[in-house]
Amino acid sequence: MNRPRHTRAVVDAGPEHTVKTFADPMVARREAWIYEHLPWACPRLVDFDGDRRLVIETLPVAIDHPGWRPAGQLTELLAALLEHGFHHRDVHVGNVVRAADGSPRLIDWETVIWWPALASYDLVGPAASGVPAPDIHARLAPQWWWSTQSLAIGRQWGGADAVPAPAGQRA
Repeated sequence: MNRPRHTRAVVDAGPEHTVKTFADPMVARREAWIYEHLPWACPRLVDFDGDRRLVIETLPVAIDHPGWRPAGQLTELLAALLEHGFHHRDVHVGNVVRAADGSPRLIDWETVIWWPALASYDLVGPAASGVPAPDIHARLAPQWWWSTQSLAIGRQWGGADAVPAPAGQRA
């Protein structure tokens, strides 16, 4: 079933493959690059037409499986991204999927940025990491582990053992 995900892309999530059709070819190419070069961080790239249409393997989304909460493994994944200089900048339970081996992967890489930093934007947020928030989050609170957004990992899963909540904030 086709459903508009947002104005930047349309997502058709089928049982085996998910097709994402982008409005902007530059954004499509950047996201395809991530799927090609960071296969340990995302589902398998099945096809990319080189322009706007990306096809990836469909994996179960964390938001649909509330009993699956791989907070520790997700922090390891985000730390590995940091080691390579990448920040997803939209990590929430709707963008975490489960690989066949049970480990987490990330989808929806439209806001990814390569930015060398001492801390992960996805774990500590824009202020503490020094990594800028994406322009598309200008009207919203930025999405990161302990964001005030309702789907934030910290709000949904807690995970204080993996990522301590900032002072005055709790799940």
